[in-house]
Amino acid sequence: MSYAHLFLFILLLLSHFPTFGQKSIDSYPRIYQAYQNILKLKFEAGRDQLKAIIPSQEELGHYHYTMSLADAMEILISEDESLFKKYEDSEDNHLEGVEELDDDDPYKKFYSAEIKIHWAIVKTLFQEEMRAGWALKNAYSEIKDNIEEHPDFKHNYKSLGTLHVLFAVVPESYYWVLRYFGLRANVIEGWQELSEIDFKNPYWLETSLIKCLIAINIVNKEEVTMDLLQDILQHNKDNLAVNYFYNLALIKYSHSEDALSSLTRLTYVGGEYYSISYILYHLGEIYLQKQEYDMARLYYSRFLNMHKGKNYIKDTWFKIFLCYWLEGQKKIAELHWEKAQKSGQEFVAADKNAADYLSRDKYPNPELYKARLATDGGYFDIAHRTLKGIKQQSIKSEKEEVEYFYRYGRLYDKEGEKEEAIFHYLNAIKKSGDENWYFAPSACLYTGYIYESRGDYEKAAYYFNKVFSYNKYKYKDGLDYKAKAALLLIKDKK
Repeated sequence: MSYAHLFLFILLLLSHFPTFGQKSIDSYPRIYQAYQNILKLKFEAGRDQLKAIIPSQEELGHYHYTMSLADAMEILISEDESLFKKYEDSEDNHLEGVEELDDDDPYKKFYSAEIKIHWAIVKTLFQEEMRAGWALKNAYSEIKDNIEEHPDFKHNYKSLGTLHVLFAVVPESYYWVLRYFGLRANVIEGWQELSEIDFKNPYWLETSLIKCLIAINIVNKEEVTMDLLQDILQHNKDNLAVNYFYNLALIKYSHSEDALSSLTRLTYVGGEYYSISYILYHLGEIYLQKQEYDMARLYYSRFLNMHKGKNYIKDTWFKIFLCYWLEGQKKIAELHWEKAQKSGQEFVAADKNAADYLSRDKYPNPELYKARLATDGGYFDIAHRTLKGIKQQSIKSEKEEVEYFYRYGRLYDKEGEKEEAIFHYLNAIKKSGDENWYFAPSACLYTGYIYESRGDYEKAAYYFNKVFSYNKYKYKDGLDYKAKAALLLIKDKK
């Protein structure tokens, strides 16, 4: 999953507190309807409604926030650099609009900070590190000042929670920016701040989606995530963004078959919705997991034709290589291996992972990769057959032996066979030694989760802390985030 996914709904926080300068956004039906359409990814309808409005002084903050939100969301979904250039004045224009609010209105600094958060996320997508860091620093300062000036304006803490989470999920290349500006990350504190918003609040939807993304990508609690998303979906069945994120969660938690028909339907939504190219990518993933390689290639090709961004290009060409390689078409696979090496960039985790494989002097073990894909998708029968069919002579290196144990660990873990999972995880950890392969730290994390679920917090903490002892391996950022979050969650339970 790209950082754009993770960041997409982190930027969607507003507030609702009727006793201050401006009323809540839902007190202004025309703006609120436009806002709701934009959240549904009906950008054209939302913008048309906003263009018909000449905002009053009371409407200014809501109006400019919603306009800015539409521009930022469109860029983040499309990842289109030409749109980034087209809307390059959007941030300044809407900040100028918010500046017209009265100085004693708490919405003034609140909306100013929110708009800066939008565009910091956009700048992060296009790797403008310094500009993004400066915007986040300014947003943080404004919200801290607003809390001091208006301590009863509770929604300040929602922005603060958003920033605490953002600081925790920025790419490693941005760490120096956080250190330079003295910005502090705390996912759990951010989660608690976001949890103050309730269903009656007009911004409950985006706040809940932010929490779901935190749960999927950092906290990694399936029950929490699915309960939240099912609740959201119940009240927002016509919202394309909600449906998309619900299916992302299904895929994340190895329910790819459940997501297949629903994602396919999303490719046929009406033209009033903005297209999400990543729907095609994830359909390709599902078909690759279930070894239907023709269909996987079809959807990967459609994604490449539709996607306007630079992320996931290398990974997609690598996946097309896998379709041929795992199918036994070696000659065509070789051509796509070379194509993948030359394509795309290495910014998001998926592309870094692909680049790691493509830098090696040999192709991945096909049976181990089939087992990995099938396990990830929840096709456990396929995974078992594949792993049982692996012969000793087909394991070519110590790394492949470690992966063999790790793949069995993941399979048994997902099936609920926790003792078998621990046995194979510990073998993967032991046999890895000091190597910088990701299997050992990942096995430590999942072993920690098992002990946490049993209430053995001492052992859980031991394995979560052990994650940090491994360095210079792919997925380190993500595994470290999850281990830190897990330790914070059990801090008072040990």
